[in-house]
Amino acid sequence: MKRKRRLAGLVSGVLRVALRRRPRTAGVILAAGSGTRMGGEIPKQFLPVLGVPVLIRSVRAFDRCPSIDEIVIVTREGDIQNVEDLCKEYGVSAKLKRVIAGGETRQKSAFLGVEATSKNCRFVAIHDAARCLVTPKIVVSVVKEAYRHRAATAAYPIADTVKRVDRRGRIKETIDRGELLAAATPQAFDRDYYVAVAAYAEKKETSVTDDNALFEAVGQTVYTVNCGSDNFKVTTPDDLVRAEATLRARGEKENGL
Repeated sequence: MKRKRRLAGLVSGVLRVALRRRPRTAGVILAAGSGTRMGGEIPKQFLPVLGVPVLIRSVRAFDRCPSIDEIVIVTREGDIQNVEDLCKEYGVSAKLKRVIAGGETRQKSAFLGVEATSKNCRFVAIHDAARCLVTPKIVVSVVKEAYRHRAATAAYPIADTVKRVDRRGRIKETIDRGELLAAATPQAFDRDYYVAVAAYAEKKETSVTDDNALFEAVGQTVYTVNCGSDNFKVTTPDDLVRAEATLRARGEKENGL
């Protein structure tokens, strides 16, 4: 009887550990844009923010995140070697699985990135490299929500009053901003479901601006996680200034020290 109780206790303990075990999760960093709005010859993902390239800041957050097991970076074909070299230089190669070439659109690049992750990854977290102020804490909070609900996204409340206008720029109505959020990244999903939904959208030639819209199109609820407005996308020279000011406010010095 005692032996049976000990065996039952052992089995129960193993089951509890198994239930607590985190699903294997991959990070997909999208860095294939040209950054034309930045106005320079260097793509924005390679521009320095307090001495550290925009891309590396995003990769570093995923590399340091305990919820991420591997990383795939999607970039332009001609930048693959440069990205690999930068990851080695800044010591963020431990989780790096592959650096691959992107597609003609962000949607296609994200799909290629997810397909390049290991098949044993149950979840993927897709992130725009230009959101270089992302933190490991933000990544954790979004993927945990995805574990519970299959699909989750970083977002933040809109502070400005929003107006709907006609084609001539005349105000038609004021929209209740209490029901509005600005979508950000990371956006985390069940990997197999994402591949199926993205493939379906490609077959139907459905074009979307973010990965949440793929799930919305098939009626899947995407849960939001308020990660704050500091997780903004670096798009213009003014954004670089704002990003550096934000990092200094966090206590960071030049070169990420």
